[in-house]
Amino acid sequence: MFDLPTKPYPKTWKDMSLDFRLMFIYHACMMILFVIGQKLTLREEILIAATVAVVLISISRRHRRATRWHWPGIRRQDGLFAIGAAIGIAFFLYAASPLFPPSDHRFLPWYLAGLGIGTFGILSSLRIAYPSEAEFLTHCRTIDQYGREADRASELPEVKNVEPDWKKVARGIYIVTFVLVWIAGVASFLAFGNSFKNGTSTPTATQTEPLTDYGKTVYVTRPEKQRIDQFQMATWLGVPVILVVGVTLHFLVGVKLAPNVPTLREYWDKKAHP
Repeated sequence: MFDLPTKPYPKTWKDMSLDFRLMFIYHACMMILFVIGQKLTLREEILIAATVAVVLISISRRHRRATRWHWPGIRRQDGLFAIGAAIGIAFFLYAASPLFPPSDHRFLPWYLAGLGIGTFGILSSLRIAYPSEAEFLTHCRTIDQYGREADRASELPEVKNVEPDWKKVARGIYIVTFVLVWIAGVASFLAFGNSFKNGTSTPTATQTEPLTDYGKTVYVTRPEKQRIDQFQMATWLGVPVILVVGVTLHFLVGVKLAPNVPTLREYWDKKAHP
């Protein structure tokens, strides 16, 4: 699970699979809808989003039929990643709902955009969608000179993993820590939103702690305020630590965290041997 990343992420529009491009198009449409959504009703926004999704899915299906794509199936870890992606996107979107409810037409496009990204992540985990066109084509069939159907290579060429175990352990610890900091940040937003939504405009016998958002102050209970402070402290301390440790591990120590980003050693080796 924490092995060296071997499948490169597409760097250019040309390297992206059609599905990945369609996901970006859908996201752009939702951002436009978010901007003009002030003048639309909830039903109109849902209708527009559904129409865009149906058109893009139809384009993807036609492309898959033309390239004779076949599903390669999933492994156990693929299913786990898909479940994790579904839980993560649901948690993230739910955390915003107390302050920005999806039933409000001003915010619905934001949820639809997040749902699109999350759906693509789940489909990628299930090996149904692919960021890279090269990886997509490895699961397509082609016709040989005799008119017979022949399979392409089942997988992209694998890079032999000669990475020492300590790098896998370091990468695993970093990924787990990164996820924990992300959870703390989202939980902080959720706790703040719930408390602010249920706060009172004036202090009461139990709700004595002030909570301010964009100039508006409400009062919440002491345990609620302490919980928010704890989550915020974990986020404020965790984010810079994650950034510094990530840069150090990847560039200086050589524990590769991003497949497309060279470490310093790889960079200097490439400069020395172009």
